[in-house]
Amino acid sequence: MSIINRSTLSTSMGVAMLLFAPLASQTHADAQAADDDNAFLNQLQGTWDMPGTFGGKPVHYHASGERVLQGGFLRLHMVDAEPKPQYEADVFIGFDAQRHDFIAHWLDRFGAAGARVVATGKRNGPRLVMTFPYTSGAFRDTFTFVSDTGAWSLLLESQEPNGTWSTFATYSLTRPK
Repeated sequence: MSIINRSTLSTSMGVAMLLFAPLASQTHADAQAADDDNAFLNQLQGTWDMPGTFGGKPVHYHASGERVLQGGFLRLHMVDAEPKPQYEADVFIGFDAQRHDFIAHWLDRFGAAGARVVATGKRNGPRLVMTFPYTSGAFRDTFTFVSDTGAWSLLLESQEPNGTWSTFATYSLTRPK
């Protein structure tokens, strides 16, 4: 059995602190980023009025956002405001703290074929850009939070074969009056 004196213990603890301090501060920075990114998503919670355009024609949805699966995802549920809805979708968005990015699953009335692709994206301030790499051409969804009004905009774009992006749909999400 060896005896460790205070000087050896103090030196060993100092070395350990030097080795692990960057990991601890990185973990704190990661946790703060995850908190900020989850707080960003939390602003989508609640009930929304969602007018917009699809294919250049006016559309109107009702939407609601809520945390689901023990808070792991924000689910945005959208349904056509028509008496006999033609469209309904759930978008599940979550933040991956290990990869420092967001993922999204878009599930809608068209079934499983369109749900095979998972989007990834990054947030830059009030804007979250998610890209769905479909084999027939990528889609890009841009969620933008307007902090002074508490509203959101959602721009859906499709990528053309030549690499350019064109507007597929646009929506504004505001609190119902």
